[in-house]
Amino acid sequence: MTHKQSIHKTIMELPFKVCFMNYKKSIFFAVLACVVGPCLAWAQPAFEVTHQTGIEFSNKHVVVLEDSTQRLTAEQAMQQLDRFVPASEITSFKPSVNYWIYQKLVSKLDSDRAFRIEPTGWKNLTAHIYFADGKITTFKPIGFVGTHNPFLTQSPQNTAIHQFSSQFPVFTLPQHEEVQVLTRVNFQPIFPAKTFSISFTDNQLFSEFRRFSLYVEGLLLGILFALTIFALFNAFQSKDKVNFYYALWISIAFFSVSSLSIIDGHRLFEFFIDIEHKQTDAAENLAYIISIGLAFSQSISYVFFARQYLGIKTHFPKIQWISNIWIAFTLFYGFLALTGAFYPADTPFSVNGFTRVYSVSVGLILLMLFVCSYRRYKAGFGFAIFFTYAVVPYLIFRVGFLFGIVGLPSPFSYLPDHALGYFLKNPWTNQAFGVCLEALIMALAVISRARWLQSELTASARKQTELIEQQNTILEAKVHERTQELSAKHELVVSSVNYASRLQRGQLPRAIRVEGRFESFATIWEPRDTIGGDLYWISSSQHEGPFVLSVADCTGHGVPGAMLSLLVSNSLERIYANDSLEDPSSALKSLDHYVRTGLNQDRPDAESDDGCDAAILKIDRRLQRIEFAGAKIDLFHVDNAGQFHRYASKRISLGYQHKLNPADIPQTTVISYNKGDLFAIVTDGLTQATRADFDHAPP
Repeated sequence: MTHKQSIHKTIMELPFKVCFMNYKKSIFFAVLACVVGPCLAWAQPAFEVTHQTGIEFSNKHVVVLEDSTQRLTAEQAMQQLDRFVPASEITSFKPSVNYWIYQKLVSKLDSDRAFRIEPTGWKNLTAHIYFADGKITTFKPIGFVGTHNPFLTQSPQNTAIHQFSSQFPVFTLPQHEEVQVLTRVNFQPIFPAKTFSISFTDNQLFSEFRRFSLYVEGLLLGILFALTIFALFNAFQSKDKVNFYYALWISIAFFSVSSLSIIDGHRLFEFFIDIEHKQTDAAENLAYIISIGLAFSQSISYVFFARQYLGIKTHFPKIQWISNIWIAFTLFYGFLALTGAFYPADTPFSVNGFTRVYSVSVGLILLMLFVCSYRRYKAGFGFAIFFTYAVVPYLIFRVGFLFGIVGLPSPFSYLPDHALGYFLKNPWTNQAFGVCLEALIMALAVISRARWLQSELTASARKQTELIEQQNTILEAKVHERTQELSAKHELVVSSVNYASRLQRGQLPRAIRVEGRFESFATIWEPRDTIGGDLYWISSSQHEGPFVLSVADCTGHGVPGAMLSLLVSNSLERIYANDSLEDPSSALKSLDHYVRTGLNQDRPDAESDDGCDAAILKIDRRLQRIEFAGAKIDLFHVDNAGQFHRYASKRISLGYQHKLNPADIPQTTVISYNKGDLFAIVTDGLTQATRADFDHAPP
């Protein structure tokens, strides 16, 4: 064999030896892992429960298995204890996986004790207890939304002890024995878990310790419930936008606080609404959706109320614009949270990014509202000081709660671990406390604002009343002054009309023209407006033989009618002054001419179109004969035998702009009469009169 061949052989044998040696090492380490790994898990030191152990405790030394498939069962997890690693080696929490936490508890007590497993911030926690005698107990899932109390509808007297099953995962740790605790947990990104150490509490002692916290919870919810009733009633009564938004916010705040995960569950779902086993198509259950939805709604409704109370839109338009952006971001973030949209990714931003941005934005929006309220107070809106005071505790408690979400130490973590300090250390309880303080102070603000508005309204009403009274005084003086002026003018007009009435009465026939011409003669002459357009006329008594009686009805009432009646009366005097025996037909024709020309209505530029109706009787007592002609005024005759006769007139009027046609001229009718016959002539003032006219006629 040559040297070259020897080298080639050596080279060929070397990889084979190396591979063979690596193969043996792999088998060795695999066997070692299979043997030693489980031993390491089983060799994990058990947490000793002694008389010195606190009522609430947790094991810091647990091992964890990351289940990315989310399909492992408890039995399969127990078979893979070699894969569990110490919790300190897991540096980040992933929302898309399940975690299996394994630990052991050993009792150093002299009696059996019942312990309760707390969810410790996990969304879902399912516990499996492995006892030394081989017994396995699996509890129903608990977590962020708590559980429903199954004994609300059961009587303690009628429920047997063996039928009792706690709503919480409670197990008994036998004295001087060891149990294995395997829990499956997962979380949702908005409220990521902080530790793998599961909390245990002594069930009996912790229930005594919780009495104070439960009392405080009831006090907070009682205050919010009373404020909700007050706000709803006030909003309904006042119809005011500020009161409406306050009622909206406080109502949502009440239900939001009742659904908060306060120490050991949600009171809303524990005592009132059983939706523990109801699921939706979203990644979360219905209780979680309601709780988170109420939390986001409470924040948004608070901003709406603050904007309305402080008048942000009017006084701080830029802040209004910024708050609109914040509301839109909150709605988007809430949508992602409620639909589980964070789950597909395990990047740091997908888990904590939106949460941290939202936490910072809440603090900033509260600070902006604080500054706006202070500036409104300085500008003269005195009741803004209530909002300034109220936003301080709300900001402190809210920011403290958000600190806990993003992993920063909350200021309340430094409070003592007893009484109210223990209560406020829980991030949910201090948020509820802050909301309650805010609601109380804002209730005072709303009441004070309402009283201020009422006082302003009262003052305004008083000023309006005083102004009205002043205006009434001025108006009364003006009315009195005007009344006096009108009264003086009225007296002048009345005296003038009365004077005109005397003149009109003076142109009526005097007694000398009536005496000796009639057996009896009666007239009713009552102008509607003191003076009027009706008249009767009798020819002069200086002429012997037949005489003339005429009745006329001029157009118009009052002064216009009276003026026209004078023209008619003078025209009749003129007609019969020329010829005392002129027949009625000719006289009516002449009257038509005199009235038309007297009013210049025979000219193209005439401004009036007036006239009269008339009847003329030429009476011859010697021959007992009457010659009658009428224009729209009839003659009525009742003879001594009681027979009634009506002599119709021509249905035309006299004196108007249009001349009478020859055919329209009224013709003379000759009437014979006997002693005792009665004749009557009436104008339309009588025939068209109403009952009211007679009722108001002078006696």
